[in-house]
Amino acid sequence: MLEAAHYAYLQTLVAIFSKRLLSNNQFSSLIRQPLHEILAELKNNGLENISIKLLESHLKPLPAGNMDNLFLTVLLDDAQSIIRSLCGSERDFFIFWIRRFELQNIKTILRGKSLQRPKEQIQAELTPLNQFSILPLEKLLNADNITDILHQLEKTPFASIASYGSKNFAQKRDVFTIETAINHQYFTVLNDKLKELNDEDQVLLQPLLGRIIDQTNLIWLLRYRLAYALSASHSYFLLVAGGLYLNSKILIQLSQITKLEQVHDLLPDKINSLIKQADSIHQIELSLEKDIISTADSLLKSKPFSLAHAFAYLILREKQLSQIHTLFKGKLLDLSDNEISFAVGEIE
Repeated sequence: MLEAAHYAYLQTLVAIFSKRLLSNNQFSSLIRQPLHEILAELKNNGLENISIKLLESHLKPLPAGNMDNLFLTVLLDDAQSIIRSLCGSERDFFIFWIRRFELQNIKTILRGKSLQRPKEQIQAELTPLNQFSILPLEKLLNADNITDILHQLEKTPFASIASYGSKNFAQKRDVFTIETAINHQYFTVLNDKLKELNDEDQVLLQPLLGRIIDQTNLIWLLRYRLAYALSASHSYFLLVAGGLYLNSKILIQLSQITKLEQVHDLLPDKINSLIKQADSIHQIELSLEKDIISTADSLLKSKPFSLAHAFAYLILREKQLSQIHTLFKGKLLDLSDNEISFAVGEIE
């Protein structure tokens, strides 16, 4: 009885939150409106604090980073409400999904320390994560060097990621190596946390998370091989398991490419059909993201309700907040409607 009541609460919560999501037509219509009208239309979409800040600034651009942090806070508040209704492995999975934002703070500190930047400059670029922050920021900012930073991280819930990064740094002695190791280990641990869920939740979550991992692997691989000129073996080593369509055999073949056009001959039809019009890594990433959003949207509307619905909502909410953020910035900078449409990506 207790489990049924708990599950009903999560379903009700996601149903309420889902009303904040805009349809593509609704979002497209916003692009053609002045900012003050947009703020009025979005007053019930959980953006009240952002609206207040913009009105206080007389609809002028906010200081660098302030707008980013305001939008992230909206997402974190939604995530926190969902996580409060969860327990055990379900809660752990959602918390770890959100903690990927904290990895960016780790990277910012590592880069700043490698460039010997002042502590105050590094601190100013960190993203405040409020209730989700678990990093000993003061100790990390005061660390003597990168090795000391990784040692401090080994005392946190990011211990496995720090340990993996330390091993790679010991071999290569560069920050890029640590960052790729952090990316790899994060998704490896996330996939492990998925496997800790019950079988039904795994089956329902896999189509969405699998697509995210496929996109991540393919974009990493293209950048590693074509932008950073890493070897085929090194590039493959940095990829992660858990994708939906890109298994190890396909990833090994993809790691041999030397130019972008070769991917079309190696990808499964279900992915190739999504990117056939793309002629750059960025366009491929956008095409795969569009499929992820479509999958999340279908999942959110499916029945019966499941844990995957809450995950789908967070995916959709994050994407739409990013688009609204871009819309606001475009309006504040007096960009044209066409320029804003291009910046937010294709809207059907």
